[in-house]
Amino acid sequence: MKFFKLFTPFKIKNMTVSNRIVMPALNLNLANNGFITKELIDFYAERAKGGAGMLIVGGCYVDLYGKGVPMMISVESDEYLPKLTEFTEAIHKAREDVKVVCQLYHSGAYTYPQIIGKAPIAPSAVYSNFSKTTPREMTLEDIKREQQAFADATVRAEKAGFDAVEICANAGYLFSQFTSPKTNIRTDEYGGDIENRLRFPIETIKLMRSSIDDLPIGYRISGDDFVPGSNTYKEKAVIAENLGMYLDYFNVTGGWHETKTPQTTMDVPEGCYTYLAENVKNQVSIPIFASNRINNPELAEQVLMAGKADAICMGRPLIADPYLPMKAKNNELRDIMTCIGCNQGCFDAIFKLVPISCLRNARAGREAKTELKPLKEKKKVMVIGAGPGGLEAARVAGMRGHEVHIFEKDDKIGGLINIIWIPPGRNEFKRMIANYSYWIQKYGICLHLEQEVTIDTVKEFNPDVVLLTTGSKPIKPSIPGIDRENVYWANDVFSMDAPVGKNSVIIGGGATGIELAIYLAKYGSLSLEAFDFLTFYKALEPEIALNMLHRGRNKVTVLEQLPKLGSALGKTTKWVLLDKCDALGVKFHTGAKVKEIGENYVSYLDTADKEQIINDFDIVYYATGVEPNDVLYKEIKQLENIKLEKIGDVRKPQTVLDAVHRAYKIANNI
Repeated sequence: MKFFKLFTPFKIKNMTVSNRIVMPALNLNLANNGFITKELIDFYAERAKGGAGMLIVGGCYVDLYGKGVPMMISVESDEYLPKLTEFTEAIHKAREDVKVVCQLYHSGAYTYPQIIGKAPIAPSAVYSNFSKTTPREMTLEDIKREQQAFADATVRAEKAGFDAVEICANAGYLFSQFTSPKTNIRTDEYGGDIENRLRFPIETIKLMRSSIDDLPIGYRISGDDFVPGSNTYKEKAVIAENLGMYLDYFNVTGGWHETKTPQTTMDVPEGCYTYLAENVKNQVSIPIFASNRINNPELAEQVLMAGKADAICMGRPLIADPYLPMKAKNNELRDIMTCIGCNQGCFDAIFKLVPISCLRNARAGREAKTELKPLKEKKKVMVIGAGPGGLEAARVAGMRGHEVHIFEKDDKIGGLINIIWIPPGRNEFKRMIANYSYWIQKYGICLHLEQEVTIDTVKEFNPDVVLLTTGSKPIKPSIPGIDRENVYWANDVFSMDAPVGKNSVIIGGGATGIELAIYLAKYGSLSLEAFDFLTFYKALEPEIALNMLHRGRNKVTVLEQLPKLGSALGKTTKWVLLDKCDALGVKFHTGAKVKEIGENYVSYLDTADKEQIINDFDIVYYATGVEPNDVLYKEIKQLENIKLEKIGDVRKPQTVLDAVHRAYKIANNI
């Protein structure tokens, strides 16, 4: 593929950016008491080497009131300058023409009192659904102090060697709170109409501008707050028009943290929110960045060619593959380790207060500690199982130069991935299979499909190393009636080895049970393609077609023994799935202990230990967990002169992220 726009330079004020791929600010939870760490330097140096035109670093809190989470970068005082300077020098050394931007951050009402040790401050004392607290309304003295904090932080950024600064004014943070009629109900000159609500950002930008020489100032803005009572894309056009004359670029994203419209999860269609960037671009003459779910360079090129934006923010894609820009420029698109939007290691990590990681890239956040080790002695490696753990282990071992053989009992690679991608909104997991298919060829890995491995197979093959990735098997609960003909394992539905019920009961409300509930409820609904066709040709009224697209066709009841649903699901994904279930009419009963599956009933004990009966159902599915499929391990362990390792569920039930990370570590140490 030829890229006509993506790798052309563009100007921000007097600064030339070498290409149009921008890494937006992402909290990585890698700072130490506000100070830059070696891990942060290593992380961004790798992205600089990979070819991105601009790296936006942050958020960097400007004072204690603005500190959002414990492991953020600070620019609140000069004591942080030496480390900030060391950082910019290291990144510019990694690639001389990369532009490094400091994002200035203040969370306002989103600040947690337990983090700063006092009440947060905001334009008005409006309860925050995010921090679950009511902030103190800012006095005029507070306003002047915070404005000065932004100006002082801008000076520090310039002294430290940053090429530009960006104001974090999106996601419901302080600047968003001032401009929104929902969170700004002041009656003085900083509240009321749009002119007054823009006074705080305009005054702050002017003060920042007067404190520096010629440093460009950008503004990260939500193109629509997607919060009832706040600013829509229409108001954002007015805001952009009024602020544009004071700025050098807009970085357009969408939503607040408390929005009920998903912004970054896997089920958000790629490029869905580029219209927000285009809306802002239509109001101003400065460069516009488009953000959110632009996961591959082909789509980035399309957005640029369509004139919707001047540059493309690729955050998670550059976590997954720092060298995405270089690979795209060299037309090595199949070699890009594609982000699948799962959020497991990135956004979920923020809320867990743990350092960044990535399901696709085991090196993310640990670059120096996980460098690929040179091969000392070539060995014959036998990988048993072609699931995500086995495929990653084979990739790394093959990349290092070992002789690698994958044995898989099925007729295709992927293992559990072939099940995971089937529920609605999960199809991006398929990209992993495409990636590994390419790497099997690239690294000369021998693939043995439809090969059921026994102990005799291992003896005959005589490997130096066996990496066992045989996965898990379902736990069949000990419930009277579990062996009835109309009872199936949940995953059998996804593999089309079980029928779809019109009125189903699911035992188990974990991740699999919830995703199965959505799959069953929507089964047979109008497809997006059919909706587009029927409405375009006016064959069906839009309202009727919309109802057919979103309604739940089948009845589903989920029984979960624990008090909460989806215990293993990440915070950024769980609410999206549960909202879908609610919209589709799925019924949930938590604290439900199933007693019996009868011929035409299911009985369970509720939280009060009172027996409840469900009648009128046709099929029962159980999603009650898995256990290691480790029979072969016990046999291979008896053989001499073979190094044996377990990876993935065969070791213990775990996430795909955990399996991939262990696979990398083991294969890198063979």
